[in-house]
This record gives sequence, structure tokens and C-alpha cells, in this order.
Amino acid sequence: MAKRNQFKRFVWLLLKVAIAAIAAGIIFLTWQTKTAYNPEPVEKILVSGEATPLPDTLTLTTYNIGYCGLGAGMDFFYEGGTMVRPGKEEFDSYLGGVMKRLATFENNDFILLQEVDTLAKRSWYANQYRLIKNKFSGFHSFFALNYKAWVPMPVLQPMGQVRAGLVTMSKTNATAVERHAFNAGYSWPMSLFMLKRCFLVSRYKTMNGKELVLVNTHNSAFGDAAEIRQKELSQLKLLMKDESEKGNYVIIGGDWNQNPAVFDSSTIDKNYRVKTIQPPIPDDFLPEGWRYAYDLVLPTNRDLDIPYAEGKTKTTLIDFFIISPNVELISAKTTSTGFQESDHQP
Repeated sequence: MAKRNQFKRFVWLLLKVAIAAIAAGIIFLTWQTKTAYNPEPVEKILVSGEATPLPDTLTLTTYNIGYCGLGAGMDFFYEGGTMVRPGKEEFDSYLGGVMKRLATFENNDFILLQEVDTLAKRSWYANQYRLIKNKFSGFHSFFALNYKAWVPMPVLQPMGQVRAGLVTMSKTNATAVERHAFNAGYSWPMSLFMLKRCFLVSRYKTMNGKELVLVNTHNSAFGDAAEIRQKELSQLKLLMKDESEKGNYVIIGGDWNQNPAVFDSSTIDKNYRVKTIQPPIPDDFLPEGWRYAYDLVLPTNRDLDIPYAEGKTKTTLIDFFIISPNVELISAKTTSTGFQESDHQP
């Protein structure tokens, strides 16, 4: 009888623990749903000051800084690794490396950045946008939030609070800047913990009265997002068509998380281990006369299943520009960084 009572108490204890866990899960999901970041389809970004026409020759850089937390010594739990964030000293080293790298682009007309944290556990709560904006005060800087969540994974060491976004920096002031939400994404409840993807559209005067429409994009990542990426491309293609019909100049740059349709891995430097991402951007994505702009020799991104090891870690090309027919490409060059301060090369 005593053993039977002990068994009943044990079963009852397990039942109470299970009920408590379910209740906690329901409360957590309810809280996450009520506080979820739900941006409008289009949001205007404040632009201060007068805008002047652009020169006719421009230099642009796109650089995913990996929230200054994905340098060469890091892997990442969501991509097959084990790490969640770097140690504080390691993070400071990556942050310093990113700032030094950005300083080499100070003479640029434009810098497009992705994965810039403003308040995140993964980057020791450093407001990277403020640091960058203050250090590079010669640029007009515009920020679009695309990640505002509390991430409960991994369970024993959750990534926790994340606030991050895109930054467009320009020497010449814009006439207008807008955040455009991508109209595709993950379903509930996964959507609570993933990025709210967007593209940042900045407009600039030119000498002939037309506009330069500059788009900073960060498209969906991971193997389970292929269908989402195709919907994002469709949305960008509509913008390309509309602006081209107006006679405007269009440049779209950023982290596409896909290979361009014309990517040939055999042209990449043999010191790198190269992979392709399937499917690439479709052959028919670019309208007639549009073209890709990227360096044929160097990859721009590396896998995060292991810390970076040249020749061992897989690399690919997912950061590039697309330009309209009325934009002439002079050259495209990727900076070789050895992936020291980020999992991307600018």
C-alpha cells in the first residue's frame, strides 16, 4: 500500500509539473504575441536638412556586420554550431574591427549595413547604430528596425532580447526615406522569434531631375525560407519595374541570402571552400537590361557551423548589388577580411 501511495504521489507530482510547464508556455506565448513587433507596410523615416543633387560617379559598399558578434572565432547554434554570443573581450575585438573596417569606406558616397544591433544580449547591449552614427558623423544615417523579439532558444542559454536593423549611410542627404515591410514571413508562433524582414528605400536628387532610388535589403535566411525568399523577390521586382518606368536610377544592395542567378563558383579564389545555395535567384528575376554587380573572385559570406578556418569552412556569395539599365557599372570589388570581424566580407 505504501509503495502504491508513493507511486500515486510521484504521478501527481509529474502531472503538476507538466501542467505548470504548459501554463508557463501559454503565458509566455501570450506575452510574446501581445508585445510582438508588428510594423506597418510602409513607414516614413525622419529626414532632416536640405538635399542636394548627387555627383554622377558614386562609390557604394554593402556590409553585413553580423552584429559584431560573428567574427572568425565564432560558430552559431542556429546554423549547426554551439555558441550563442562571444565573450565580452571577444565582442569588443569584433566591434573594434568593424569600426576600423568602416573607416576604410569613409570616402564612400554610400554604405549599406545589415544586422546592426541597438539593444541585444547577443552583442552585450551595445548600441551599434549610435556608435556608428557618432563616429561617422560625415554621413547622413537612417535606421530601419527589422528584429525586435525575445528569443527563448537555446533553452539553457537563451539568446534573449534582440533589437537590430538596417542602416543606410549617405554623404548626400536624402529627399525621403521609407521602411518597406516584406509581405511574407513565418507563421505563428515561429514569427514571434524571427526577423520582421524589410528593405530600406532612400531617394536622392540627381542633376537631371530624376531620382536615385537606393534600396538596402536583407532577405530571409535559412533553408526553410526558400518560398519566403521568392515572395520577397517578387516584391522587390515590383519596385524595380515601377521606378524604372519613371526613368529613375535604381540600385539595390544588401544581403540577399541567395546566390545571384549568374553565380559561377569556379571563379572564386581557390583558397576558399565554396558552396552554392539552392535555389539561386531565378534567371528571369532581372528585367531586360538590369545587371548584377559583384566581385567574381571573392566570397562574401561563410557558414557558421564551425569557427572560421580557411579552406575548411564553406563560403559563398550572397551580398551584391543589382543596378538598373541607366546605371553604368565601373567596377565591383569585395574586401578580403578573412572573416575576422564578421561572417560577411564587404
